[in-house]
Amino acid sequence: MRALSEVIPLAAWSEDVAIGEPAKRTPSNPAAVLSPRQTIVLALVCGGFGLVAWVFYICLHTDPVQDWMVFYTAARAYLDGNLPLLFDGEALTVALNQRFASWMAFTLNLHPWVYPPPFLLLFLPFALLPPIASATVFLLSGFVVLAVVAARYVGPGQPRQIVLFSLLLCPAIPFNVLMGQNAFFTSALMLGGFALLGRSPVLGGALLGILSFKPQLWLMVPVALIALRNWRALASAAAVALLMALISLVVLGPDIWRAWFALMTGANEAYRAWLPFGRLQGVSVFACVRLLGAPEAVASAAQGLAIAAAAAAVYWVFRRPAPRPLQMSALFAATLLAAPHASASDAVVLALATSFFVAAPRVRRLPREQLLLAAAVWISPLLNPPNMLRAGCAAPVLVVMLLAAIVAEIQGAERGAATRGGVVAA
Repeated sequence: MRALSEVIPLAAWSEDVAIGEPAKRTPSNPAAVLSPRQTIVLALVCGGFGLVAWVFYICLHTDPVQDWMVFYTAARAYLDGNLPLLFDGEALTVALNQRFASWMAFTLNLHPWVYPPPFLLLFLPFALLPPIASATVFLLSGFVVLAVVAARYVGPGQPRQIVLFSLLLCPAIPFNVLMGQNAFFTSALMLGGFALLGRSPVLGGALLGILSFKPQLWLMVPVALIALRNWRALASAAAVALLMALISLVVLGPDIWRAWFALMTGANEAYRAWLPFGRLQGVSVFACVRLLGAPEAVASAAQGLAIAAAAAAVYWVFRRPAPRPLQMSALFAATLLAAPHASASDAVVLALATSFFVAAPRVRRLPREQLLLAAAVWISPLLNPPNMLRAGCAAPVLVVMLLAAIVAEIQGAERGAATRGGVVAA
């Protein structure tokens, strides 16, 4: 039986058949992946919801870039020789309320430092700038990097237009901008790392190692690399993650690591204080199940099942010679599903998951029901966070449906390839 990439015409696949293979030039097809009617309908529906999201979140966030304020205040504390400020969430909140009093309409509630120490090191250059310049450069540079990487990844033509349209208007984008979060950088690191695997596994793995500063979004990275049998990239990612941890230990000292581990493991009262203001304001399966009234133990069990299901889907997809956009679509969707804690801004990965799913090269165009599913997943961040709109609790179900659609599409392509291969052999 012929390999799948040999049976299906190369014009129906992306430039590299699958992630992790050496880069090679093959005929690509930048032609339309959507019909004119599909394009118009999706543009009107998604564009309308995207504009609504921008208006909604602008009206909602009277205190803009709150998360960036935490990053900046923490980094300035280190630069000013007051690193212990990070170990006391209430004191840090008081400090940022004082520093940015003129920016805010209301006093902020508890905003502790919850990131691993390596992120503080990565953010320090932005803290050298004045506040307005820092926030602007942080958000704008992250978006530009992500847009460039995503556009180059899918190639020219309508696929590129779909991805850029998605990044401009997906409801998760204004939330990330107005919260001042780092989802642009995390998404760009994940996409850039996997994009480089075929050409330079060591460099691609290094980018993925940097992503470890947000460990809840890193869970599916080793699963995909193991499925690809890309041991060089896996070793590079682990080495860079360890190196970042060691550098932060030397530069920042052990106390910040102790405080972070205590917070993440719930070993002190800081976790209980942060839970209603942090984790339960997120979009994770744990948060959704908990907000629907289930006990914490049930929510934790549901999150564990979500991690297992996401890992199984990623492993299965990355073991197949599927088109790269489909593989990355599955990875981005599974990343959000598996994350034990994810903010609404992290749903930027859904903009990539859905746009890559729609833009992936195919022999036939997507059926209407799959386009509707992709649109629903893309729009779902508008209902987040679920603690404000309980309808947002449906988002993980939609993500599971998207993963199922990706798996079904790859299975269908394999069955078609086997049938055509049998005809050829006969």
